[in-house]
Amino acid sequence: MIARLVARARSLWRGVRRRSAVESEMGEEFRLHVELRAADLVRAGLSPAEAARRARAEFGNVERYKDEGARSRGLQRFDQLRVSWLDFKLGGRMLVKYPGLTVVGGLAMAFGIAVGAASFEAVRQLLRPTIPLPDGGRIVGLRNWDAAAARVEGHALHDFVAWREGLKTVQELGAFRTIERNLIAGEGRGGEPVAVAEISASAFALARVAPLLGRSLIAADDRAGAPPVVVIGYDVWRRRFAADPAVVGRTVRLGSAPATVVGVMPAGFAFPVFHGVWVPLRLNALDYERGAGPELQLFGRLAPGATLAEAQAELTTLGRRAAADFPRTHAQLLPQVMPYARSILELPELGPVGLMAINAFLAMLLVLVCGNVALLMFARAATRESELVVRTALGASRARIVSQLFAEALVLGGVAAVVGVAAAGLALRWWLGVFERESGGQLPFWFTDRLSPATVLYAGALTVLGAAIAGVVPALKVTRGLGARLRQSAAGGGGGPRFGGLWTAVIVAQVAVTVAFPATAFFSGRYVARMQSVDAGVPASAYLSVRLEMDREESSGAADTSRAAFQARLGTAARELERRLEREPGVAGVTFADRLPRMLHPPRPIELDAADAARRDSAPAYSVSSAVVAADYFEALGAPIISGRGFHSADLETGARVVVVNQSFVGQVLGGRNPIGLRLRYRRTDAEREAAARATSEPEPWYEIVGVVKDLGMVADDPDWLAGLYHPAAPGAVLPLRMAVHVRGDPVSFAPRLRAVATAVDPSLRLHELAPLDEVGATSWTELQFLFRLLVLVSAVALLLSLAAIYSVMAFTVSRRTREIGIRVALGSEPRRVVAAILARPLRQVGLGLAAGAALVLVLTRLVEGLSARGVGLVAAYMALMLAVCLLACVVPTRRALRVEPTEALRTDG
Repeated sequence: MIARLVARARSLWRGVRRRSAVESEMGEEFRLHVELRAADLVRAGLSPAEAARRARAEFGNVERYKDEGARSRGLQRFDQLRVSWLDFKLGGRMLVKYPGLTVVGGLAMAFGIAVGAASFEAVRQLLRPTIPLPDGGRIVGLRNWDAAAARVEGHALHDFVAWREGLKTVQELGAFRTIERNLIAGEGRGGEPVAVAEISASAFALARVAPLLGRSLIAADDRAGAPPVVVIGYDVWRRRFAADPAVVGRTVRLGSAPATVVGVMPAGFAFPVFHGVWVPLRLNALDYERGAGPELQLFGRLAPGATLAEAQAELTTLGRRAAADFPRTHAQLLPQVMPYARSILELPELGPVGLMAINAFLAMLLVLVCGNVALLMFARAATRESELVVRTALGASRARIVSQLFAEALVLGGVAAVVGVAAAGLALRWWLGVFERESGGQLPFWFTDRLSPATVLYAGALTVLGAAIAGVVPALKVTRGLGARLRQSAAGGGGGPRFGGLWTAVIVAQVAVTVAFPATAFFSGRYVARMQSVDAGVPASAYLSVRLEMDREESSGAADTSRAAFQARLGTAARELERRLEREPGVAGVTFADRLPRMLHPPRPIELDAADAARRDSAPAYSVSSAVVAADYFEALGAPIISGRGFHSADLETGARVVVVNQSFVGQVLGGRNPIGLRLRYRRTDAEREAAARATSEPEPWYEIVGVVKDLGMVADDPDWLAGLYHPAAPGAVLPLRMAVHVRGDPVSFAPRLRAVATAVDPSLRLHELAPLDEVGATSWTELQFLFRLLVLVSAVALLLSLAAIYSVMAFTVSRRTREIGIRVALGSEPRRVVAAILARPLRQVGLGLAAGAALVLVLTRLVEGLSARGVGLVAAYMALMLAVCLLACVVPTRRALRVEPTEALRTDG
């Protein structure tokens, strides 16, 4: 039996692989038999022409013998399923013949393919990144894992020295740390904050990327006492030095430390993470105790022939040795070696099963979308029933018709795939840009906005899947019982494919989604608009906002050991910067705060002091926003005190517990009562209370309200709840420290001068996030804006598919009931009765979908803004609007039904 199966498989494989050769051999053999028989007949006395004719007649139909040969090899099913070039040409003609289905179905499939491909590429780059360096797959990261604290132990300077000498399976071992410095390119010019990599020179040997100009760092640069040098990246070279080819040899400053530019790296090089400036890492392990010193990240390359498992085994041996020699610091440390990208981004390593699960979830959207497209394809195929019946009568099998309809869907899917892949590239670029803006930094250098070949293949697989759903599923439905319908047609009977319960469920679900998605997009858009429209209370366009930071670590590696000393140094620099700016002719005022108007002010729960304990226990708790501001904050912003007083220098003394509240606090928390003299304090959460009990700390202090100021744009989670309060503090005590500069003129044009003044005050004083105050709030809502736009896009696709589905149902109903409509009109039925009969089923489907969607909208309305009579009225009006929109899809088929002539309808087969 096994031998027969093997022989049959070999015959089948030979028949498929050498199909044309086999048919040619059979044809040659048949021709030889005919010639031999004709020769015998000639010898019997017949003429050559008559002999050839009789020989062909005796031999029979050659094509029939070829079909029998194919059947004997099992190739007949391949013939039935084979898709020819003519099928694709017919698919192209169908795209032109049915432009509505082409546009709607194509856009829907393109949307599903775009989302699937973009998500696949993002997940691939996040979980299975490719390091774009020569032999980048062998670059690894090394670290110590603290098993007791369940975290990475970054103080690994001594281990770095030991591993560099002891590891044989990892070469070009190096280390780096990221610091921020002002890059000052010349006297009188302001500094630009840049991320600087203090890095071992071995990094450039590991990366194997030649510099564009000059040289990269070399081993001699790492030695103590070597001249200070710096290598800059391509983007920094173009932005700060105007791509000057003579930049090599120039002296710049990184903060207060001078350095000589020795090289420029080419475009795209940002190793080890996202860096554009590199300086030598000069750290001596003897200067630090074991387990102390700066935090480092280590990297290296697997030696030729070495595997990751071998490197881990060798590193584990060194770790055990260190734990035995230094149990106090290393007993709980587990050395690890891993792919480099994973050592930078702490993400779970998913295997094939995890990736398949994620991809399956992403593909579900395409399945849902193509299910709706299948409904459209079914309606179109049902209108071609006569054509399919004729083809069946001419000998076409069901499999052959299904394969043709699949080819037509594949043509539609191919067009959609081209649009979808292009849209996926744009979406990925947009997505990465939003992520960078939202995170306030840069992505690692291995992230790219280009689609990989694997993603393009994945998009192709999605296309085939979509074509199978949109083409094969309706084809199987419409071709079911074609033979019986052929006999009924010959006998004058009716019948044909009909929409079943599955299609009804699809339409109902589609209408429900169509109703719910626009409502969700509306609430999201209104929320974003309300948050962005919060009044700053000041002419925000006249203020320049900036976040101030200062180097806490000197270039030598020595850091401030005292937080108080660092804050004192920062406060001194901030006050000097304020003094110099106030002397600038274009500046009207300067002030400081930890949060400025229109920025997010996270709320905290408070409680009000009461006269008796019973009232205090029963008093409601409020969550209010807060900010820490300089004493002259309100004066600098032009916000006069409404009642009470503002802050003065005495409030900054230790022990002073005063606050100023805004008008919304008075109205929303106190109900309009006079707040002056009232006391409040912050309420701790359960976790904070437990932590305080363990630390035996004192309870939260009470603060006295001394003044009321107008609302100054305290944006919180709820745009209608603007209650807030202000605490006074000196600039050095405010972290993060933000500055608002009131500019006479354009704030943006003053930014270069502000950088220059700050650099003159202290080169280590860095300015971040320079922007007009009226643009600050816009950058805080990037994620919500992205979600809103995505919801709008999904809503548009859902609405388009829903209308197309309803239209298809109506068109199909009219086409199937043409004879009935004609007879009823001929018998004198009123048009409204005919219309009612036609609309009965679509109206039931739309009504069920609207009811389900209305329930979702009501739940959403209650969650977002509470369910009131006004909210119910708005939902009812919205339902009426959506009903009207859905019924618009019924207009064209209904008009077509009413224009049916009875004589024409009676001649149809429907």
